[in-house]
Amino acid sequence: MSAGRKLKLDEALSGYILFKISRYERALTTTLVKDEVLIWLSRHRASALAKFLNSVRMMPNLEIVVPTMEDEKFAVENFGKYSLGISDLINLGVMKRLGVNEIYTTDKGFENVGVKVVFSELKSESEFEEFLLELKRRGYEVKT
Repeated sequence: MSAGRKLKLDEALSGYILFKISRYERALTTTLVKDEVLIWLSRHRASALAKFLNSVRMMPNLEIVVPTMEDEKFAVENFGKYSLGISDLINLGVMKRLGVNEIYTTDKGFENVGVKVVFSELKSESEFEEFLLELKRRGYEVKT
């Protein structure tokens, strides 16, 4: 990562979430989300593909769940009922199956289906200030 690189607040918050998971917070995601990141990286930052996969594999607190056919059935049955795309609905099916009612996302569509969206409020955590200082030490400027 180059010195003097500028980050948007959302990018810093996303990094902070991964920082929390890498240190102590238990979290889960789906293979669908992981694969969406891989697809995005393959199109925009292919050089980061191996680093991403290695990073994910080194996070013992991150559980990666495979959606079931029932999760996909739930998504199909609810498609068009909510302001969520099919991938998000599959993830919602996984969340309902596993009793998860909170999500790190900028997608407000989840609020309309009874899921607590956690993202912007992370910037008020004291550890986020420490994370910002570490980013600064590494040559990043965060636009707040």
